[in-house]
Amino acid sequence: MWHIESINVFVRELPPDRGSFVIGRQKSGAPPAPPKKRRPRGFLAVRLELADDKGNRSCGVSGDRPSFGWLDKRPDYPPEQKLQRLLTLVDSARNVYLKHSRFESPFQQSLSNAAEVSKIGRDADHEDLSCSFASALFERAMIDAVCRIQKLSIFEAVRQNKLGFTPHTAFRELRNFRLEHFLPLRPLTTFNIRHTVGLADPLTKSDLPESKRLNDGEPETLEEYVARDGLRYLKVKISGEPEADLARLGKIWDVVSRTNQPVITLDGNESYQDIDAFARFVADFEEKQLGLFQHTAFIEQPLTRALTHDPATAKTVAAISEKKPLVIDEADGTLNSFHDAFRIGYSGTSHKNCKGFFKSLLNFCLTRHFEINHGRVAFQTGEDLSNMPLVPLHQDFAALGVLGIDHCERNGHHYSFGLEHLSDTERQLTKRLHSDLYVERHGGLFLNIRNGQVRCDSLQKPGFGITFDPDFKNLTPLKDWVVKW
Repeated sequence: MWHIESINVFVRELPPDRGSFVIGRQKSGAPPAPPKKRRPRGFLAVRLELADDKGNRSCGVSGDRPSFGWLDKRPDYPPEQKLQRLLTLVDSARNVYLKHSRFESPFQQSLSNAAEVSKIGRDADHEDLSCSFASALFERAMIDAVCRIQKLSIFEAVRQNKLGFTPHTAFRELRNFRLEHFLPLRPLTTFNIRHTVGLADPLTKSDLPESKRLNDGEPETLEEYVARDGLRYLKVKISGEPEADLARLGKIWDVVSRTNQPVITLDGNESYQDIDAFARFVADFEEKQLGLFQHTAFIEQPLTRALTHDPATAKTVAAISEKKPLVIDEADGTLNSFHDAFRIGYSGTSHKNCKGFFKSLLNFCLTRHFEINHGRVAFQTGEDLSNMPLVPLHQDFAALGVLGIDHCERNGHHYSFGLEHLSDTERQLTKRLHSDLYVERHGGLFLNIRNGQVRCDSLQKPGFGITFDPDFKNLTPLKDWVVKW
C-alpha cells in the first residue's frame, strides 16, 4: 500500500524564446504570426512525497509547460483566462490525488483519478485534452516516487509489472494481451531527433537578413541545423493554406533532399476544417512535391478534433490513408480516443507524457492488438509539448525507451538557449551525470545531437528518468507566480 503525504506545485520561470514558434491555421495571404499570448514563460514542476507501509519514503517529480493555446484552441476565453482556468484545473487534480492518498496500484489510481478530474473539467467547460494534461502531471510524479522506492527504473517497473498495469481493465479486448511479449528486451536509449520546423522558421540564409540574426553561436536556419546536427528527421508544420504550404514544402525539400534518407512528418495542428479540402491538399502534395511526398512518413492531426472523430469521414479518411497514414494528436483527449479513431481509419496516435504515460502504455497495447487482429498498420509516434530540460524532457525520453519509439519530435531545445534556465547547481549536476545527453558550447550546456541522434543511457536509473531532484528552493510556488509572457 502506498500513501501520498504531500504534493506541491512550483513554476520554473524561463527566459524569452530565441524565436517565434508558430503553428496552426493561418489567415490567407498573411505572413505567419504567432498569437500574442499562447503560453507563458515558465513550466510547472511537481514535487510529490510518498511513503509505503514499511516506512520507506521517496519524492517523485514531474513537469510540463502549460501550453493552454494548444490544449484549448476555442475562442471562448481570452488567453489570460485560459491560463488561469488551466491552473485551477491543475489545482483540482492535485486535490483529487490528495483526497485519494492511499492506493495499492498506481495504474488503477491513475485511471480512477483521471476519471474524476475529467468530470470536474467537463463540468467547468474544459476540453478533454486539458483534463488529461492536469491528471498526467500528477500521474508521472506518483510513478516516479513509486519507482524510486522500489529502486527500479521506469522500464524495469513496467517490465516487471510493479505498477499494477492491467490493460484489460481499460479495454476488455486486451484481456489476453501479454505486454511482456511486446516490450523491448532493453530500454531504447538512442533516439533520432525529429527537428520541428515551425511556420515562421527561416529555412535558408536568404530567409534571415543579417540585421535580424541573433548571432548567439547557435544555428538560426533549417539548413544550419541540418548541417551542424546531421539531421535526417523533420517535423514540418502546415498552415491549412494549401498553396502557401506546398510552396514552403518545396523549399524545405531543397534543403533536406541532399541528406541521407530524410524522413519527414507533417503536422496540421487542426488547420483543416473541411476533410474534402484536406483530401485535395494530399492529392496536390503528391502531384506537385513528389520528392518530399515520397519521404513523408505520416500526417499528424490535419483536421479539427471534432471532425477527426466524426464517423461520416471514414470513407474519405480511408482513401487518404492509402496515400499516407494519418495520426491523431489534439484529438487524443480521452482514454478511448485512439480506439475510436482507429475504427474510423486513422493509423496512429501520438505519445505525449502530458496526455498520460499509462494512456500511452495502453495505446502501445492497442497498436499491437490491432495489427494482429485487424491486419492494419497501427503505431505510436513521439511528439513534443515543448519539452524543456530537465524533468519534462528526461521523462519523455524515458517513456519513449519503454514504448520503443526510435524517433521523436524535439522543439523545446532549439527555441530556447540550452540550459540557461537552470541553476548553477543543476547545470553542474547535469554536466557530471548526463555527459551523454548534453554538450558544452558557448559556455553553456546544450542537447548533444550527433548524426541526428541523441544518446541518454544516463536516464536509466531508479525513477521515471530522474537522476536528481530539481533545485526546488530556486523555483516559485505556483500560488506566488507572477505570469510573464
